Amino acid sequence: TPPPMVCGGERRLMMNRAQGQKRVLLTRRRDMAIRQFSGQMILLPEADVADQLLFVIRKLSLRVKADSMYTLCLECNEPLTALEREAVRDRVPEYVFEHCIRYNQCPKCRRIYWPGTHQQNALQFLKAHGIAFSDLS
Repeated sequence: TPPPMVCGGERRLMMNRAQGQKRVLLTRRRDMAIRQFSGQMILLPEADVADQLLFVIRKLSLRVKADSMYTLCLECNEPLTALEREAVRDRVPEYVFEHCIRYNQCPKCRRIYWPGTHQQNALQFLKAHGIAFSDLS
């Protein structure tokens, strides 16, 4: 499914936010490359997700570290902090509490995270597409 379209005002807001937070803006839209934007923008190739990911990793000379994955809040981008298991008993689904022992929380939005199958799936995706990463410690 293609990503939702972003209208002009939302696009400008996204660009301003990326610039203000010193983030790299990734896009496939050729018309975005000609817009006034003093931040860093990478124009992605018309390719599948794995090829785009490899393109960005190479372009920015990134090293993928498995143990650094899932250490930031998906909502706030804040570093997560460890929580004691008992502190989440009434805040996560019962099944999750029964099967997980490690939990993290965003200090800003208070969202709780735990390791799930998504971490292993992400590593398998990287491996299947020949994208090098350092193993979990």
